[in-house]
Amino acid sequence: MPLRRIVLPVQAGKLQSTLRAATVAFFITGIMSADFAEAGTITITCGACQESPSDPFLQYNFEAAQRFNEKNKGKYHVETLQNQYANSGGPDRLQYYKRLALAGDLPDIFLLNASEIKELQQTGKLRDFANDLAARSAWRDSFLKNVFSALSSDGGHIWAIPQQRDAIGIFYNKALLASVGYSNFPETWEDFEDAAEKLRASGKIAIAMDGGWSTLLMWTNMIGTHPDGKAFLEVGIKTAEAYTANQAVVIATETLRRWHTKGYVNVDAFSGEFQNAASVYMSGEAAMIANGPWMVNTQIKTNAAAAGLYEETGYAPSPGWKEAMRGAAVVTGAGWSSGHTAHDTGAEAVLAFLEFLSSPNEQLVQARETGARPAVKVDREIMQSSNLEPLGAKLGELADTLPFTYPHWRVHAPGGFLEAWKNLWPAYAKGEMDTPTFLQRLANASSGKRG
Repeated sequence: MPLRRIVLPVQAGKLQSTLRAATVAFFITGIMSADFAEAGTITITCGACQESPSDPFLQYNFEAAQRFNEKNKGKYHVETLQNQYANSGGPDRLQYYKRLALAGDLPDIFLLNASEIKELQQTGKLRDFANDLAARSAWRDSFLKNVFSALSSDGGHIWAIPQQRDAIGIFYNKALLASVGYSNFPETWEDFEDAAEKLRASGKIAIAMDGGWSTLLMWTNMIGTHPDGKAFLEVGIKTAEAYTANQAVVIATETLRRWHTKGYVNVDAFSGEFQNAASVYMSGEAAMIANGPWMVNTQIKTNAAAAGLYEETGYAPSPGWKEAMRGAAVVTGAGWSSGHTAHDTGAEAVLAFLEFLSSPNEQLVQARETGARPAVKVDREIMQSSNLEPLGAKLGELADTLPFTYPHWRVHAPGGFLEAWKNLWPAYAKGEMDTPTFLQRLANASSGKRG
């Protein structure tokens, strides 16, 4: 018989201390951390719903959970867990969740990115939402096309419910580009490189990079806007044999290295830490940086940015290899996963909360608060009248008409890809290995092969 999570009207801290001291085995598997729920309420835990005035995504999640709790008072309740890894990717977060999975103690709801899903689903402790969505066809059909691709695996398994669907572009400092004769963002890679050369000659940093996230976004854009590129980003990147054989990959890789050797990037462009790239754009020293629309509310609009930076910032799709052939990575990079694998009343509460979060109304609230684009279908007129952050909203609309749209590198890359790139890229960019050697070593290392 499945256990029903019951919350008693007792202060959480005192009750939990008593249970630990007495090592009592009981049917209570979770207690609220900061508030109360009525007796008989089904409570689920959320590992990414904590209050955070400094993080718009966490703050939205927290407030959404409160709205859900109020709407479902006496029936369902979302308990907020304090989690230092709630909304930050990286190996530490993955290891944290792996430990919880091995202990059978994953939260009922928490956020994972695509690469983390690849690793964590192998533990067998993630809920597969495929049957849930099949049984709720109206909910399944409310999502935009292809939003589950980054959150799924072969065999039709779906390991997360999309949090958002973003078009990822390039932020640029309009004043810095205008200072070298570009009143608009370059539309071809040739013009992009010309602007970068002029910026370097004037003593400016053209492109903020980090050797990891932002660097790979530029690599993705160059591959994705090449006629041979989308096939690699969707299929070839999974296999060690495709890297050196794809012309788009070779051209993008060698172009990216040239930007480094010509001095278009910041001096700490090999750190692997995104904040090193962000800081030179935020200070007004760098003219361009590749990142998603969330950067507006989380960084560009904050007090950490140089005065007037938001007003001077534009947001554009990627240049193309030919005129009128621009593109953008369009991707659902993160989703709500669940450690509640049973089919019981707890699962009922999990699904109710996830349907609430993915409702058009809540997706619009999230879009206003964070800059993220909805993962579900929302009427175009409602979108346009919803006071969304204009930079991200404009690119999101434009992305639907671009000649090239393609997945982010992280969607289909092997689990070890990012670490392999960070380890190998500095040596290649500094000329210590040739292109075929770098690409084959990258392919082998990210796939777990030797050599």
